[in-house]
Amino acid sequence: MNTNTIMGAALGMVLAVALGAGGVYWWLGQGKAAAPLASAEKAEPSRYVSLDKVIVMLRSEAGDPELHYMALDLVFRTGETHEKELKEQLPFLKTVAVRALSPLALARASGMTIDDYQKLLGKAYRASYGAEHGAQPFSDVMVGKLIIE
Repeated sequence: MNTNTIMGAALGMVLAVALGAGGVYWWLGQGKAAAPLASAEKAEPSRYVSLDKVIVMLRSEAGDPELHYMALDLVFRTGETHEKELKEQLPFLKTVAVRALSPLALARASGMTIDDYQKLLGKAYRASYGAEHGAQPFSDVMVGKLIIE
């Protein structure tokens, strides 16, 4: 055989082996990427507990004779193991929310976004649980409904 044919065949085999090895490496990498997803599915499923009708009187501005209020519904994300504990603590959670939101004036409350409310409430809950109850029985607090009058 001619040397060009032998070199071409050898180059073709090296290329085939390299492509095969690259394919195996890619295929195994896909399995590792799917592993965290599978472990996340094994994690405790989220449960959602609502706290309805939190009503807060907003501070009035100077010279404003009308009363203004805020009504909101909160939703707490928890695990199945903490759901009962969270439901037992709903009155406490309501008082913390009222305490955190009552200093707001109408102008500031109207200018806040839902994310701002969630951050404010999350900070208040972390502080209250750190001082009084220890660990929070929920991972997130979300605003389900917000009305400002």
